Amino acid sequence: MSIWWIVTGFAVFLIGVTKSGFGGGIGLMIVPMTAIALGHIPQRGAEAALGLMLPLLIVGDIIAVYQYRRLFSADSIRRLVPGTAVGVVLGGIALWYFTRQTRIVGALVLIAIGIECIALVGLHMWMSIRGIRDRVVPEPYRSGATGMYAGVSSTLAHAAGPIITMYLLPLRLDRAMFVGTCAVFFFLLNVSKLPAYYLSGQFEKVEVLFSLQFTPLVLAGALFGRWINQRMSDRRFSKLTYVLTFALGWYVLIDGIGRLGAR
Repeated sequence: MSIWWIVTGFAVFLIGVTKSGFGGGIGLMIVPMTAIALGHIPQRGAEAALGLMLPLLIVGDIIAVYQYRRLFSADSIRRLVPGTAVGVVLGGIALWYFTRQTRIVGALVLIAIGIECIALVGLHMWMSIRGIRDRVVPEPYRSGATGMYAGVSSTLAHAAGPIITMYLLPLRLDRAMFVGTCAVFFFLLNVSKLPAYYLSGQFEKVEVLFSLQFTPLVLAGALFGRWINQRMSDRRFSKLTYVLTFALGWYVLIDGIGRLGAR
C-alpha cells in the first residue's frame, strides 16, 4: 500500500476524533493533509480531496448527532441557518467556477484550501492573543455573518470548525451542549453541500461508494476520540494542531501557486 494512502487513512481517522468532541483544531488539518496525499496518488489528485471527505464527514456527523441527540442548542442553530444557506450557495458557485478551469483545477483547489487554513488559524491566534471572548457584534448580524463565512469556508475547504467555535464560545454552553450543537449544525451544513459538490463534479475522481469504504476508520476515530476525551484535556493538543495546520496551509498554498505558475 502506498504511504500516501496511509496518510489519507489517518486523515479519515481524525474525522472521527474531531466528531467525538476532542481536539477541535484537528478539523482544519484534515483537508490539507488529504490534498497533499491524494496529489501523489495517480488517477486521484489533490482536487479529489473535497469529494472524498464529504461523505465521511457526514458519517461522522451522524455518529455525533446520535451521541448528543438530546444535547444541543436549537436556538443557536436556528440563528446560524439563514447565513449558512447563503454561504453554501456562494461557496458552491466559487467551487463550480474552479472546476470549470480544467487545466488548473488542482492548483486552484490547493490555493483555496491553503488560504482558508492560514486565515482561520490566524484569526484564531489573533482572537486568543487579544482575549476576545465576548460578543463584539450584535445579533442578528453576528449569526448571519458567521453562518455565511462558515458556509463558504466549509464548501471550499471543509474548514468551518474554528469560526463556529468562536461563535459558540461566548454563549458559555457546557461541554456536552457545545459538542452536540456543533454535531447537529455540521450535519445540516454538510448534507446541504451535496448538491453543490455533485454539480461541480467533486465526485467524479472519487465516487461516494469508494469514500464510504473508509467508514470503519471514522468509527474507530470516534471511539478513540470519545475514550481520550474522558481522560485528557484537549487544550495543549489543540494548540499543537493549530500550529501544524498553519504550516500545512502554507505548504498547500505554495504548492498550489507553484502548480499554477507551471501551467
